[in-house]
Amino acid sequence: MGTRIKNVHLLNEENSVRRDVFIEGTRITGIDQMPEDFTADLTIDGTGRLLMPGLINCHTHAYMSVFRNYADDLPFDEWLFRRITPLEDKLTAEQAYWGNILSISEMIRTGTTCFIDMQMFPKMAVKACADTGMRAVITRGLVGKDRNDEGGIRRLKEAFDEMEYGRNEPAANVTFALGPHAIYTCGRDYLEYVAGLAKEKGLSLNIHCSETQYEYDTCMKEHGMTPTAYLNSLHFFDVPIILAHCVYLDDGDFELLKNPNVSVALNPASNMKLANGFPPAARMMKEGINVCLGTDGASSNNSLNMFQEMRLLSLSQKGAAKDSLVLTADETLKIAVENGCRAAGLDAKLGKIEKGRTADLILLDENAPNFQPHHHFPSALVYSSTGCEVTDVLIGGKVVMKDRSLTTIDEERMSYEIQKVIDTFG
Repeated sequence: MGTRIKNVHLLNEENSVRRDVFIEGTRITGIDQMPEDFTADLTIDGTGRLLMPGLINCHTHAYMSVFRNYADDLPFDEWLFRRITPLEDKLTAEQAYWGNILSISEMIRTGTTCFIDMQMFPKMAVKACADTGMRAVITRGLVGKDRNDEGGIRRLKEAFDEMEYGRNEPAANVTFALGPHAIYTCGRDYLEYVAGLAKEKGLSLNIHCSETQYEYDTCMKEHGMTPTAYLNSLHFFDVPIILAHCVYLDDGDFELLKNPNVSVALNPASNMKLANGFPPAARMMKEGINVCLGTDGASSNNSLNMFQEMRLLSLSQKGAAKDSLVLTADETLKIAVENGCRAAGLDAKLGKIEKGRTADLILLDENAPNFQPHHHFPSALVYSSTGCEVTDVLIGGKVVMKDRSLTTIDEERMSYEIQKVIDTFG
């Protein structure tokens, strides 16, 4: 399959420069110069459009979109343990599948081409990715007291079953990690066990860390160290790891987070909505930590729109620091694309428009009223865009949205199935 995107602007180039981009199979095989023996099965007219790499959502719970707008304006503990967890316990695999489809449809429509997820039903996430063409890093959320805990062992088995299932599903653009939920839902022995398995099997880790003041204070009281230091003491940073949130840090934590294995996934909307505070993102960037960006689940954010998240991240950090120079548009865009690719372990394949790179690309309408005039594309993307400017999305060279129409998702069927799910909530 050959695709030609003609007469298009590329991100970080002058507005007056237009390019032709050639895609064969999953990869970009030419820019301006047509490859030998190239045949364009599809030509996309890029006139009046901006071409850029897809956004990377580095922290989600995609099945939880079925809980959107259900438990809002609540304290964190009440939201999680009294309202959301009881619903999660009742959720079926089929319902989780449709929750994933709903999330993927929103992410594609707003320019996300890869997400890093913590799941209860990982096989359903893999199936949803295979059915839609979406790219993801999938982890089964793990909870357990110790390495002999029956529930903890069952969840680990599900995680490894998921990986085997994914290997046998060639249509799925998925990789895998181990995802212990948090230090307050996993015992020390269980955490050590999971960290050891990750190192033994060459897997990365994905965990919530220092999301709330209570988590931070409790860890200091029980272990005499911060959550970040506690995880480091358990050898979590010996392998590539994504730490979601990191709102509460001390000076020593910044040194630990400089470890090249570590990525910190910020979730500003979720943190603000649940009154958990503002992560020290500007300092993390200054310290050279790999900061990336996520939305969290739609039950706490209510949105999976990375354009909204970029804007919130930059503006909240400027306001909190009382410094308009922190987290510029260029830095914020790098966080959402290049740093996210590194966190996903895909920085050699994605994140740039170059010959040989995998074609995970999005096109945006430059003529959208809120996008004009685009003196500086990163500014337009971070401060002006709403996500509605996205017109076309390619993942691995496959067109999954064309002229704002999803090509791999039946949205009418999806809405019908989602209504069936919410009818069970009572």
